[in-house]
Parts: sequence; structure tokens; C-alpha cells
Amino acid sequence: MKDYTNGPAPGFFRLWWHRRALFAIIPFLVALLLTAGSYHSLKLGMAFDTRGVVVEATATDRRERRVRRNDKTETDYFVTFEYVAEGATLSVERKVGLGLYRRLEPGTPREIRYLPEQPRRMEYTIGKTWSDGQVMRWAALAFGLVALGAFWWTARSVIEALRARKFGHAEWVDVVSVEERVRKTKSGKSVRSFLVWQDDHGGRGQSMSARSKARYERYRPPARVEVYRDSRGKTWWVGDVGPRASAPTVPDAGKPAS
Repeated sequence: MKDYTNGPAPGFFRLWWHRRALFAIIPFLVALLLTAGSYHSLKLGMAFDTRGVVVEATATDRRERRVRRNDKTETDYFVTFEYVAEGATLSVERKVGLGLYRRLEPGTPREIRYLPEQPRRMEYTIGKTWSDGQVMRWAALAFGLVALGAFWWTARSVIEALRARKFGHAEWVDVVSVEERVRKTKSGKSVRSFLVWQDDHGGRGQSMSARSKARYERYRPPARVEVYRDSRGKTWWVGDVGPRASAPTVPDAGKPAS
């Protein structure tokens, strides 16, 4: 994260990005994808319901395929269906669940439904396209609610920071230390650094995190830094939120305001 002590002051979205915005962005993108998938499935399901032709197909072949997903080996199951549509004999392979795969031995008959204008587009379980669309629609709603909650959780602190920068009491505090926190991840470990300070009343505060201590090298004790106090009493470092538009240039660390 950049040091904004001497400006320019960051706006909402830049600050929000540094306040775990991905917690809201990722479920929002998933909700969009699910919404698009739901629309497609429901539209196709309606086409099957209004124009679909039901015929008897025969399971002529089946196969398994091993795949790697999320560092695990899984098995996909496929069945080939043969049926007559619009005067032609078609052979279509579809991925199915394990239960259906076990039931559909070669030669087993099964009712399927296809679209006259696209005979190879078929449902091996009648009504499955519409029901899949309904499931995706509810999943999209769930992810949308998660995204909304995550946005509120991550954005409210940004709003407080911006209000503190504009309206909060400005004061100088003593830097206590530069701390590191290590968190284990799948790829190893993640190290985040923080600037820690203490105000004249003994209250402590800390900066937003950074991936490197280098951001805080010029602010090591006994430096003094400027902070803004929000309506809850929390202090925000000017290096995180930037200087006020009406304020003079903020002095370097260790040089108290005149």
C-alpha cells in the first residue's frame, strides 16, 4: 500500500480496495455468473416445456474419466444416448451423476426430450434444465446477499476514515513500533506489517496493513505522525487516508507541526 502522507488523498474505491474489497467483489462476481447461467437455463427450460419433443432413447455406451480438481482426483461419468429426432438417428453423450450412470447400462431405454430446431440439444431427465435454472437463481440470490453484507462490512470503515479525514480532530501521536503478523497460507505464509502509535491519553491505534516494512521505515520510534480521530474515537493515520484538501502539506515523520 502506498504512503499517502504527502498526498494525493485517495478516494473511496482506492481505500476500499485496501480494506479487503475482494471479500465483496468475489461473491458479487459469482452472483453475476450464476444470474447469467440461471437466465440461460430458465430460458432453455421454457423452450423445452413449450416446444420439446419426448422420445425414447437408448443408452448405447458409458465411460468414466479421472480429473484433478482442488488437488483431489475425482471421477466424471458419461453416458451416450441414441435416439431418432426429425428423421435422423442421433448419438449424443452427456455427463451424468453416479446414480444414473449405474442404472443406465448399455441397452437401457430412457425417455428424453429434445428441441425440434436443435435436435442434439436434449434433456436426459425431463424438466432438469428448468430445475437447474431455479437452483442457480436461488444461489445467485444467496451470493448477492453475501456480497451486499461483505460490502457493508468492508465499506463502513472506509466511510468512517473519509469522514475523519474531512471532519475529525487532527492530532499528533507517538509511534510505538512497527509490527509484523504472520499468517499461514496454502502456499506458505503471509506477512503483514503495521504502524502502531499511542496518543497523549494513552490510547493506541494502528495503520492499515502493508506487505513490506519498507513503508514504515521513516516512521520508526521516536517519530510522531499525524492522525485524524473519527466519531467513534478511532484514529486514522494520514499516511493511510491522505491529507485534508484544505490542510497545508503534512511535514515528514519526526518533524512536529509548527
